[in-house]
Amino acid sequence: MRLSFLLFALSAFSVCSSCSNSMAPMNDSTTFKHTNELINSSSPYLQQHAHNPVDWMPWGDEAFDKAAKEGKLVFISVGYSACHWCHVMEHETFEDEEAADYINEHFVSIKVDREERPDVDAVYMNAVQLMTRRGGWPLNCIALPDGRPVFGGTYFPKATFIESLKDVVNIKVSNLQKLEQYATQLSKGVASSDLLVAPTEGLAKDAGGLVWSRQERNKFGADIDTKVDDWRRSWDRDKGLSKGAPKFPIPTNLDFLLHYGIVRNDKDALAQVRLTLDNMARGGIYDQAGGGFSRYSTDSDWKIPHFEKMLYDNAQLLTTYSNAFKVFSEPRYKEVALGIIDFIKQELDDPSGGFRSALDADSDGVEGKYYVWNESELALALAPEDLQIALIAYDINGRSQWEDGHSVLMRWESDEDLSEALGLNTLEFRTKLKTINRVLSNYRDGKNAAGKTKHIPRVKPGLDDKILTSWTSLTVSGLCDAYRTFGNEEHLHRAEKAMNFILTSARKTDGSLFHVYHEKDGAHINGFLEDYAFTISACIDLYESTFNPDWLIEARALSQISFDKFYDTNTGVFWYTSNEEKELFAKKQENDDSVIPSSNSTMADNLFRLGRYDSQFNWIECSDRMLISAWENSDNIRRSSNWGQVLLKRTLPFFEVAISEDDSELMKLTRRELDLKYQPQIILAGGLNLPGQPEFLKGKYPVSIDQQSLTLFFVCEEGSCNLPVESLLEVNNLLKVGHRD
Repeated sequence: MRLSFLLFALSAFSVCSSCSNSMAPMNDSTTFKHTNELINSSSPYLQQHAHNPVDWMPWGDEAFDKAAKEGKLVFISVGYSACHWCHVMEHETFEDEEAADYINEHFVSIKVDREERPDVDAVYMNAVQLMTRRGGWPLNCIALPDGRPVFGGTYFPKATFIESLKDVVNIKVSNLQKLEQYATQLSKGVASSDLLVAPTEGLAKDAGGLVWSRQERNKFGADIDTKVDDWRRSWDRDKGLSKGAPKFPIPTNLDFLLHYGIVRNDKDALAQVRLTLDNMARGGIYDQAGGGFSRYSTDSDWKIPHFEKMLYDNAQLLTTYSNAFKVFSEPRYKEVALGIIDFIKQELDDPSGGFRSALDADSDGVEGKYYVWNESELALALAPEDLQIALIAYDINGRSQWEDGHSVLMRWESDEDLSEALGLNTLEFRTKLKTINRVLSNYRDGKNAAGKTKHIPRVKPGLDDKILTSWTSLTVSGLCDAYRTFGNEEHLHRAEKAMNFILTSARKTDGSLFHVYHEKDGAHINGFLEDYAFTISACIDLYESTFNPDWLIEARALSQISFDKFYDTNTGVFWYTSNEEKELFAKKQENDDSVIPSSNSTMADNLFRLGRYDSQFNWIECSDRMLISAWENSDNIRRSSNWGQVLLKRTLPFFEVAISEDDSELMKLTRRELDLKYQPQIILAGGLNLPGQPEFLKGKYPVSIDQQSLTLFFVCEEGSCNLPVESLLEVNNLLKVGHRD
């Protein structure tokens, strides 16, 4: 979908980029030469551009009406607060008076925070990918006054960008009709790309929520195996994940492989998960001192990250490392999971109850400055004995060196090898290194080993303090998984607090959700499908963690709202934006699993789980139809890995497990014991006969024999229940999920 003339050839200059930047504070406009309409926004990213000489406007009808009235094209620039190349382009171009003068003369300019408006980002990113076969941020598009794009790219050097704009303006003057034709063609391409139409007959319809035939299960199971085998050929057998650089840890990929490895007894898949998690945990991508992961590694060794830390990555990796601990019993995985929680608590916890979005990579305009060390800095922080351990453990003067004599904190060898080199046993080494890391974390924040203020701290990276419903819900799910793995009640309480925040402060009176919350503006922007999908999933996770049926009641209510506002009966799939929203130039579904699971694959999983809880076969049928369409239209398991997990649940035996016990503390202990094993092919229920409990609990509530409470377990395979048993050993004997029919 390309035009042959020069304008669109220039899009080849675009560069796919995503990293980090400094976040400017909200300042009094009187102290700046320029102030534009972004000054009234609560978005930290838009605030960063509020004093550009470019006359930026926020996304909305006012900007497009202005363009139509003045006969100008629209310049749409999309980014986010932790995007390095966004701010390179800002400094090079948008802060340049001459460039700004040209832009202001010929365009109405709109700045968009992609995290606040993922719908806008999605359609224009799709357009740029069709034009250039590239994507990334900053995302820059030129559009007609009706919003239809005609030119786009990602990062442009200033000179290239201005020349490109001049070409667009010249074509507008000389051949507006050609621009109109191209806009129509491109918009149709965006609307039709990645569109799923669920089958209305065949397996999905015939199944009606019931068990698939052995033939169909084997067919889809074999297809999963084939796609995994295709993927297997690209695995990096030395450093983990896939070959090459950069290395983007996609949690859904790792979660799928863990799930697949367990149910298929695929030791190679499990080994690749372990190799990846080991290298990530030892690498520079993990903040050894303060916990939490950066977005991705720029190299193949997991050494140098783009240092920004995003909530959504850490929320999902909390789930991954928690479940991996159950499978591998690796102490380091527990340490990493708890380190993620500590990072979120220290840096992203908001008093409102939600979680803030991100930490920047830069401090004082220098990327990674807050996180890197040299030997002299380490010597100021550590006692001599600890200094020697740190120098050896992190190879400070060797392989861990980066720029300007500084090194990342990265372990190149296993704990066992490092212990031997230092003359310590493994437990001693890990204990000492944990203490060293805590001292370093305190030091960079200006504190001594005891946590008391000692010196001037390092300048912390900027904080994006907006709260997103979807990302907060992902964190709730991660905290539930951590609680069910490690048993710390504090993690559960924090998850409940966050969900209560969503269901009160980020919710309308009609029960629908908002997407964004910020202290300045409160809750705003109507929720997208991702907000509903992840919130529903988190509510189900909270139910399985507590057996409080109120969480299931909320999940059912939000599911019904999702049908009312997002479901398309013509395609059998959910739109990303609700039917209350003004349509963009193209309406989109979200089907590809990427850095977060797609909203439609998450909805398919939600409907399957709720359908099993309540014998809602119409919801299971809806899930089936979406699942089959998505799977048959995907040839890359890496972009459909969450769909793959739903398909594993559908093609292998799946169980409903109920615990019958009238003593709440004993119930909790029993559930905890059952949770110690990673079992992705079950849903769990229990508790007293209260409103909202799952349908399949009927007839399975606690009974007393001779005034003695009797703990019973009911194991049901897709609605067909075995006789109750009295021990977890018997339960585990019934949960045989690793075989094929």
